[in-house]
Amino acid sequence: MTTALHLTTGQTPDGAPQLTAVGEIDISNCAEFAGALAEAIGPGRRLLVDLTRVEYLDSAALAVLFAHAEHVDVRVSPLNEALLTISGLTALTTVEVVTSPAEPDPH
Repeated sequence: MTTALHLTTGQTPDGAPQLTAVGEIDISNCAEFAGALAEAIGPGRRLLVDLTRVEYLDSAALAVLFAHAEHVDVRVSPLNEALLTISGLTALTTVEVVTSPAEPDPH
């Protein structure tokens, strides 16, 4: 079962536009992702696409990112780093790998 996709827009601390995705991006919801991405891209400023909480990306999601590569910077977790590197997206745009904070030790 696919994890639902949640998309939010906002700004980074320095005021740049940001689109944050949480869940999974695949063929079933990539049109929603593409629409949100196209709407969030503004003239003259790069959009930060925060995918650090995305658990799964398929080829449809990659196609959307490739289509907008000249207008976006991407932030991912280590989980999706290899996918973006092997696909070649890192050669077209800035991809920052962000490690999430360690889970607190319950003991």
